Amino acid sequence: MESYNFWQDFFDTYQSLPDWLKALWLIIPPAFILGLVGLIARLKTDRELINPKTHGELVYLIYQDDKVRLYSVSHEGHAESPPSALPGISPSRGEIGLHR
Repeated sequence: MESYNFWQDFFDTYQSLPDWLKALWLIIPPAFILGLVGLIARLKTDRELINPKTHGELVYLIYQDDKVRLYSVSHEGHAESPPSALPGISPSRGEIGLHR
């Protein structure tokens, strides 16, 4: 009994396929690789947009209490002082401007 050769059987099967299926066999692997490269490139650019490489630091934070008042909190070591109310912001009406 002859020994079985996988590659010989594979190429024999490939030769017996219809031409349109042979064309798919030639098109699908490069299309898959191009799609994978495009996906990785898009992931890399999206990651850079989401997490920009900034060299600064957080200075102020906007805080909202239970009564829907907005405060600005400084991150420069002023933890003892209460947060100051933001002038010109009316959160109950959703408007920003000078309210007197």
